Order: sequence, then structure tokens, then C-alpha cells
Amino acid sequence: MKTFFLFIDGEQQGPFNLDELKTKKIDRATKVWFEGLEDWNNAEEIEELKSIFVSIPPPIKTLSSPPPINKAHPEVNNEQEEKILGLRKKTFFISIGIFVLLLSLTFKMIQSFQKDAIERENKETEIYNEQLKIQNEEIAKQKQIIAEKERLEQERIEREREKARKKRIDEIVSEMNIAHEELRKANKKLVDVTAFKFLRSSNQRANEIALAQENISFWQNSIAELEKEMKRLNPKWGEME
Repeated sequence: MKTFFLFIDGEQQGPFNLDELKTKKIDRATKVWFEGLEDWNNAEEIEELKSIFVSIPPPIKTLSSPPPINKAHPEVNNEQEEKILGLRKKTFFISIGIFVLLLSLTFKMIQSFQKDAIERENKETEIYNEQLKIQNEEIAKQKQIIAEKERLEQERIEREREKARKKRIDEIVSEMNIAHEELRKANKKLVDVTAFKFLRSSNQRANEIALAQENISFWQNSIAELEKEMKRLNPKWGEME
């Protein structure tokens, strides 16, 4: 099917078939081209189009009307057909403008996202620091409570130790009194068994003396151990006497 191109108001339009051309407001002077023509022709010069505007009277020529411009001039065609990257200049620059606008909007959106991310990160950092501060304060309080409990427990232990020490000192004093009394009795016993008595053999006398001396040594050792323990529990004990 033959298709036609129109040149209207400085722009090339088409392709159109014959039925589509009937819907176009073309006149006899409209420039038309189809494959096979060497150059643009007026519509009235094309046989197939004569029926389209047969009832349209030709335009009235006035003296004020400028002479028709040859739209099929090669320079006009070259200017009309000049393209950039396969697009007409106007379309190309519009596309560039849209691209720059989108790029600018994208850059602003990225900046906005980055700003929101930084603000969100700062807020999270503040919350974390606040929680860390509260946690550290709680830990410090717990440490103070534990330290106070340990101090009280240590004081209790020291009181118990002091109480036990004084109790043991009192016991040692009592045991030393008993030991000294027993030592006094043992010394007196040694004096008694050493004296000469009738009806006692020399062996009996020697055994009694040895037993008395052994008893004296026992109480002397007991007193020495008690004094040693007393000195350990009360270093100033010897100075107090």
C-alpha cells in the first residue's frame, strides 16, 4: 500500500495511507512526498489526492501574500532531518533536560536519605550511650552495695574473732591458774616424797620422786604452752604483768 509524507508548518509528518490523509486538513499547496518521487510536490499535482480536496476552492491570492516557499529545498530538508544520536534536536534537548532534572532529583533524594541515615545513626548512638550510662550507674550501685556487704561481713568476722580471742584468753588465764596450782602441788609432793620415811624401801622412794618430777615437768610444759598461746593472742601480755 502506498504511503504519503506531508510537510506542514515546517515539520515532516507521516507516513499516512490514503484514508488517513482524508482526515488531515491539507490543501492544494500542501507539500507531499511518497516513494518514487524525486522531490516534494504540491498535493494538487498528485493524481491520487485530487479527490480529497476537489470540493475545496483554491486559496485566494492577494498582493499581500508572500510568495510560496519551496519547502522541498535541500537545505530545508537537511535542517529538518538533522538529528543528534538518532533524535531530532528539539527532542534531544528535551530529553537532556529531563535527564538532568531526574539526575538532580535523584541526587537530592540520595542526600536526603544520607541525612536521614546519619540522623538515625546519631539518635541510635545517643540512645545507646544513655542506656550504657544507666547500665554503668546501676553496676556502680551494685558494686557499692556488694562492697558495703563485704565490709559489714568483714566487721562481723572481726567481731567474732575478737570475741573468740577474748574468750580464749579468759580460758587460758583459768587454765594457767589451774596449772600453777597443780605445779605448786606437784612441787610440794616432790618435797614430801623426797623426805625420809620409815617403812618405805629405797626403790619406792625413787619411784615416788620420779613420778613427782614427771608430774612437775608436765605442768611446767603445760604452763609454757599456755603462755606461748597467750603471747600470740595478746602480744602485750608479758608487758602487762
